[in-house]
Amino acid sequence: MKESVAMTRIALFSCAFVLGALGASTGCSSEDTDPETPATEPGPLRITTDKGEVEGALVGTTRTFLGIPFAAPPTGDLRWKPPAPAEPWAETLKATARGAFCPQISPAGSSEGTQAEDCLTVNVWTPERPASEAVPVMVWIHGGGFLFGSGGEAAYDGQKLSEATGAVVVTLNYRLGPLGFLSLPELSAEDTEHSASGAYGIEDQRAALEWVKANIAAFGGDPGRVTLFGESAGGASVCIHLTSPRSRGLFQRAILESGPCDLRSDQASAQEQGALLVEALGCQGAPDVLACLREVPAEEVLSALPASVGFSMEGAWQPVIDGWNIPASPAARLASGDFERVPTIVGANADEATLIDLLGGGIDIPDEEAFAALMDQFVPGQGEAVVARYPSATYGSAKAAALAALGDAAFVCPTRKMARDLSAGGTSTYLYHFTYAPPNAAIDGLGAFHSAEVNFVFGNPSQLLPQPFDEEERSLSAAVMGYWSGLAESGEPGTQQGVTWPRYDAASDEALILDLDLATETGVRKDLCDFWDEGPAEAP
Repeated sequence: MKESVAMTRIALFSCAFVLGALGASTGCSSEDTDPETPATEPGPLRITTDKGEVEGALVGTTRTFLGIPFAAPPTGDLRWKPPAPAEPWAETLKATARGAFCPQISPAGSSEGTQAEDCLTVNVWTPERPASEAVPVMVWIHGGGFLFGSGGEAAYDGQKLSEATGAVVVTLNYRLGPLGFLSLPELSAEDTEHSASGAYGIEDQRAALEWVKANIAAFGGDPGRVTLFGESAGGASVCIHLTSPRSRGLFQRAILESGPCDLRSDQASAQEQGALLVEALGCQGAPDVLACLREVPAEEVLSALPASVGFSMEGAWQPVIDGWNIPASPAARLASGDFERVPTIVGANADEATLIDLLGGGIDIPDEEAFAALMDQFVPGQGEAVVARYPSATYGSAKAAALAALGDAAFVCPTRKMARDLSAGGTSTYLYHFTYAPPNAAIDGLGAFHSAEVNFVFGNPSQLLPQPFDEEERSLSAAVMGYWSGLAESGEPGTQQGVTWPRYDAASDEALILDLDLATETGVRKDLCDFWDEGPAEAP
């Protein structure tokens, strides 16, 4: 039965990962920098990297360096290959505009930036004047279901976070959808060194971390204090790097926001999907299948097997457990203690499933019978057991109960399991539960929805939270930034507004409640998470 519950989570995670980018507004920031050198003398706006000199600009009290290549364009013969080193440049690179989004098909209603396969770039925000000592570095991996999004989105602009914390903030792009996660026997055979395919987007992320390690000192950052953080698919990516031997030593802290680790896209099933793509693109039976695929325009590759958005995502593309980049299920490696031991924050939001329901067009759950039928799709034969644990009378309606169950099963309870595994393995672990339901959200009734905390991490508006923060919200954002910064600085999130974040262990089961009034709480949704951990059939 635990296997059934795990498979339920896989389906839910797949649909939920696509939401990370929509929670943050997409498109290029209106604050793209002016390349003119300011009148006052800041820290150096020209930096020498391992590939050449870059010139940034001063925005507020932050130096910004945008669109810096960290790898060669993955085009032509480099499509579906591990990222190759970027070519050096002789002239100074004007790093004053964000690079292109990696090719993607975004959900309806989200705007897109310029797209191009030449998209493997990083953005860097760093304090105006160099500190006497190197400062912490925070590297962000965007969400979007491994299907869409970009480190160049306006909501991920790092200026406010850098100014509030004094840290260097880095965002990155990585290949998405079939361009990032296609697995085929021909691709694995072509990789004579590792015989693996299907994790190119993860390799891009790692290449960006290697760029940070090699170059961030020139921007004032400490390569020995790198925090890797991300939300949704970005959080899941952080978990992959925590459990991948290939990524060890590239970061010293981790933050996973609504990004459970249960990834089970094995090579065999991924190659079945890859075969469908080959057929859909007309390359089946071609003398050279890979040459045929590499000649197809990116937009045709993306649209050949469109993925649905909602609680069931057919055609989704995820990182493949390829035996090299991802040696086994990240969740299994966490449970076995086989992971990088770095101070880690993990957390989830109180109403994770509401946004997923919105993007999927809304599920129709008029009564508990329909609720049970829905849950039977995810946990076969256990719909009634789930309904018994989530009675409509408690939640106000059958649909509200269903969304609560789905959010717990996919996010809240797997996050507690992560915290327990990390803590049991000897890692300093800190668990949060984000409960603030913004009253000025663009859509009513979402509560503390999936990705809502991202606005408070970066201090920027988004499509769903477009209004400027009021005084209380600014205070919450300052606290979130302070906790994140504390981990980045010292490995401990510390104290904000008189509330010290306790280190997690299963016995005390304490979590930090992130809301307008900060607090700690013991046993957040304990009985319900025990139910999901054990499996509906065995739960009391």
